[in-house]
Amino acid sequence: MDWGVLLFQRPHHMALALGRVGCLVIFKTNGDDIAGFRQVGMNVWIANDPAVVNIRNAAHVFYSTSLLAAAEDIFAASKQGIVIYEYIDHIDASISGGRSSLRRLQHLKQAAFDGAADIIVSSAAALHREAIAQCGEGQCVLIPNGVDVQHYQDVRHLSVTLPECLTVFKKKHPRIIGYFGAIAPWLWYEVIEEVSALMSDVGFVFIGPDYSGCVPQLPRSANTLYLGAVDYAVLPAYARLFDLCFIPFRPGEVARSTSPLKLYEYFALEKPVVVTTDMNECTAFPEVFAGSNSAELVEAIDRAFGVCNDTVYRNRLRALADVNDWNIRAAAYLTKLDEKCQLTDSSQIYQ
Repeated sequence: MDWGVLLFQRPHHMALALGRVGCLVIFKTNGDDIAGFRQVGMNVWIANDPAVVNIRNAAHVFYSTSLLAAAEDIFAASKQGIVIYEYIDHIDASISGGRSSLRRLQHLKQAAFDGAADIIVSSAAALHREAIAQCGEGQCVLIPNGVDVQHYQDVRHLSVTLPECLTVFKKKHPRIIGYFGAIAPWLWYEVIEEVSALMSDVGFVFIGPDYSGCVPQLPRSANTLYLGAVDYAVLPAYARLFDLCFIPFRPGEVARSTSPLKLYEYFALEKPVVVTTDMNECTAFPEVFAGSNSAELVEAIDRAFGVCNDTVYRNRLRALADVNDWNIRAAAYLTKLDEKCQLTDSSQIYQ
């Protein structure tokens, strides 16, 4: 994937975190308007030169969401060095696109599970259980998503100039429920509509790129504001205006098997989080509020508003963010790599 996409995702965060813990990371892109290599972080370089896949004795990482990788690529990489398969989402038509894309991702996954991958890294417990059942425990490791706590706690965000539409909206709606992330098929639009109608005195703010033309499904009401995609560099400045945060995934396997990256980012913002009940990776935390329908979600939101300014509760959220920092995730990555492949030299290359 490209480095400069609208949504800063797990591959970007993991690359930067691995760079911070001493790995040399080459992030292969398809564009980014570069010729050769460009440094984007400590020890992290992006490259669109296809020759980087031939670097020997590297750890080659394939993501389960990559539409540009094929099964033959993962087999070829296994002859060059170590192969890591990141199983980060349930492979589903709502996430993966059309039938041809779905088949491509399924073939890539099957190749990894059939032995092309030395390590299977899963982002959620349900995915980890599936990987263990097919590949054995020794090959698998659970490494959920995380958060760059320093980025979300940076005081410089307090001085960022926000768009007038947001500041005016905040004045009209003193209590704000916010969401940032993809506006995508896996959101539960019918319930979002119902909840926003039942809580007409509360403002609902949505931030993120439009996936699959889903923005028209957001409520078109006076208490709903869609801001489009916002640069990750200033996203915390926008989100600090939220009173609580919302992750309304539609019930089903996608919700049950997703570790939302934004959950830990909301924790770092010290904002209460309300989710739909099927989101097992979120409801595993007792600090998270949940509901299975619009009435239950309204009740959960009311309870979440009650702890917005509770210092003890906010400190618990901050503590959760601290123990789920991306640097800790990167350390777990290297521990598994050392255990499985006996690599101890931090100068090894991670692509």
